[in-house]
Amino acid sequence: MERYFGDTNLTDALCARLREICPNLYGAADLKTTKANELLQSAKHQTNKTEQIQMLQKSLELYKQVTINLDLAGICTQYASVCFYEGIVELCLATAESQDNQNLALHLTHTGEDQGEQLLVARRHCYIPVTNTLNNLLAMSQGASGVQNSAGVKISSAAEAERQLTEMLHYCYSSRDEVFHVFVYEWLIGNGLISRLLEVKSSFLEPFLRRTAKQPDNLQILDIMWKFYEKERNYSASARILAKLADRDTDKFSLWDRVDYISRAILCAKACSTTLNNDGEFLHELEDKMDVAQLQLSIYGALEQMTENQGAAAALKSLNTLVDISTLYSEYAEKFGLAECQLAIVHCAGHHDPMLVQKLWRELLNQELSGGAHLPMVSLMNNLRSKVEVLGRTYQSSEKFFPLQFLVQQLEVIACKGGWGEGWTVETLLSIPVSYPALHSTYASLIQLKLPCWAQFGQPYHLHIAMSLLLTSYVQHLNSVPLAERKPMLSSIQDIIDAYVVDLQASTTVGSDVTSALSRFKALQAGFNRY
Repeated sequence: MERYFGDTNLTDALCARLREICPNLYGAADLKTTKANELLQSAKHQTNKTEQIQMLQKSLELYKQVTINLDLAGICTQYASVCFYEGIVELCLATAESQDNQNLALHLTHTGEDQGEQLLVARRHCYIPVTNTLNNLLAMSQGASGVQNSAGVKISSAAEAERQLTEMLHYCYSSRDEVFHVFVYEWLIGNGLISRLLEVKSSFLEPFLRRTAKQPDNLQILDIMWKFYEKERNYSASARILAKLADRDTDKFSLWDRVDYISRAILCAKACSTTLNNDGEFLHELEDKMDVAQLQLSIYGALEQMTENQGAAAALKSLNTLVDISTLYSEYAEKFGLAECQLAIVHCAGHHDPMLVQKLWRELLNQELSGGAHLPMVSLMNNLRSKVEVLGRTYQSSEKFFPLQFLVQQLEVIACKGGWGEGWTVETLLSIPVSYPALHSTYASLIQLKLPCWAQFGQPYHLHIAMSLLLTSYVQHLNSVPLAERKPMLSSIQDIIDAYVVDLQASTTVGSDVTSALSRFKALQAGFNRY
């Protein structure tokens, strides 16, 4: 019969004769198939685009009437040769429907039951020419060299292949066959085309994602679901899925992945338009979880530096799963002597224990000194100053975690023993900045204590000199104070200076630090004549 395609009169006559002499072998379905084949072959050689489309549409209508025993793959290959992607999709759908005219496969798709699975298999088998064509277009759109379309026809460029892929997917999305939609969604996910999946505007997508998310190995689907809900502006649902991913017990996520999930969950929770209490409470929970996760990141970073500690490697591996704040403190920060991280955890938990806080500050200062023992003195001084500045800016708002008097004493002892000069601590704390009144009050208290350590270091008036430097800096910045306020302040400072001068003059101790302190305070007295 194919020898006469193109000569309509001959093929019509042959068809009529065959129907006449052997109606049982050549029935009405065969007649329609032959006519459709003739139209398809003629369309392949038609140069007028409008007429070609008309022929293809007519052939498709005939094929759809006789879907049983069709060479589906062969016809779809020929449709692909003329880029008739609409025809491929519609013919596959019509054939699938003829295999399951009661739509039982849909029930199996929803329930996952095994009974009657052959119907679902048969239906999905009818969709294979669609994915074959999609696979080919995808390969060409990605620039695979030497790739032709499924009919062996080369497409001009990767961009054109991309356009045709988009066109064919549009025809797929337009279908009302839910089983087919599932088939296409699975193809998109299998090829990593998540952005294209999220572009689908169909009522079938969310039920598909929800069903698939119930499967055991569902991390990829959950990752798609939060993006889907975010795109749909269902921020509450998106936030809760992200939170679930952050807590998921799996070795496929790093700690950074989990922190990223929490961060995104917070953004989604904040974007919720609802004012329901449970959403507000959920946001608070997420923010608390983020605070702890940030501490966990700090501990992870600290353990990474402990290359010679054999237990650190195992601890790092276990830290890829989120842990609670108590475990973080006892099993990691305290166990490995991470004083700075311990202080951060105590601060985050709001735990008030003055002795513990002082202990942790002492340890972290000592750790900084011992870690830089091999450095030149200037480098060690700068490193410790930077550490105190960073921590001071974090904790100075709360005396509970920034015990100023304790810290001034510790830093002055370090400076005095190290020969760093009397101004190092003052300059460091002012750079945080700690206020002049707070520092003055602190130094005044320490001077009144008359601790024996300063004499033991050979500098009994070390704190007096530090106080003179503090007051000198204070006076230098008085120009920024309004004149009406400046005079009472100057009067108060002058009284303090006079008192220190009297004390120093009455001192029975003889030494360079007494002379230095006295000369500094007298210079301050003389300087007041300018104001």
